[in-house]
Amino acid sequence: MLFTEELKSLLKDSNTKLREKYESQSNLSNDKLKQLISSKIGKFINLTQLNDLELKNFSKDKAIVGVDGSVNTQGKIYPHYITLLQALAKSTDRKQSGVIRQQIFSPLIEDDKRNIIKKLSIANNQEGEDNRVYAQEVAGKIKSSLLASLEVLVAKDSILKWNPTLVMMDGSLTRYQNQAEKEWEELVEIALDRDVIIVGVIEEIGTHDLSLTLGDENDFPTNMKDMYDRELMFGLLDLGEMMIFDNVKDGLKKSFARISNDPGVIGIDLLKEQEDSLELVSNLVYSLTPKDGRGIPIWLDIVDEEVRISNKMMEMIIDNYLDPRLKQRLFYSKRSDRVY
Repeated sequence: MLFTEELKSLLKDSNTKLREKYESQSNLSNDKLKQLISSKIGKFINLTQLNDLELKNFSKDKAIVGVDGSVNTQGKIYPHYITLLQALAKSTDRKQSGVIRQQIFSPLIEDDKRNIIKKLSIANNQEGEDNRVYAQEVAGKIKSSLLASLEVLVAKDSILKWNPTLVMMDGSLTRYQNQAEKEWEELVEIALDRDVIIVGVIEEIGTHDLSLTLGDENDFPTNMKDMYDRELMFGLLDLGEMMIFDNVKDGLKKSFARISNDPGVIGIDLLKEQEDSLELVSNLVYSLTPKDGRGIPIWLDIVDEEVRISNKMMEMIIDNYLDPRLKQRLFYSKRSDRVY
């Protein structure tokens, strides 16, 4: 990369524009923003970390399960790639081995190709000529849906196998609702029947709910009306503080919390049927999160590390189980031959 004077100037200009937006004197102070949120959106509470006895009473001598998924791809350009997806449900009971499900996806495999063509036809019939959908987009959505389905299925497997007190999913429960609808409905039914709490812990918040709700308020600055939730919530909460939305959205009780020294917040989702447990579950999440970490419970980090498909692992799998001529013909990227 060439670090030119022009690039320096562009970066300085971008920094100035971002500071003007996010550090503007017209923006609300934290106290005023909290007052506005309290009057229109939700309430603020303080969480407490559970002691050993409280943790034991919460778990009722049952395990807590963490669920996460991972994906890696060999090949770069559609349709010449093959993707490995896997999901893991891991119990805090060390005597239990993890539950894992895996899937292979490639637009070159006939079943996957037919699925892409089918969904592509449906999408384009719905969108019309002006908003044409392409096969690459459909394939990407199928991959996302497959991973969500795998994660929901291992969560369901873990309940049937271990009957834990709680299943902690890595991500928003909305994702599973939308991308794995049938499997999600089955999971919810089993969880409610067996009194197993399902919680989603969201590291990367991408919602836009706060400013959309507050945008019509006269005392909400114009400069803040297009800000996303992660921007508005950054630095707003003290350590151990939580904001709970008053309304249930899409069958879920949603909240934001700051549970580490990181000034950013995480999201915590719960089923509406289990919303009475939100504060206790959030106290548990707070208790399982390192204070100097990035705000994610340690058990989810352990599951993430175990399920992750590294580039080196993916390369080894492909080399051992695919014909070298097929790899060269279908998935090999000439970029890898570059000498830099």
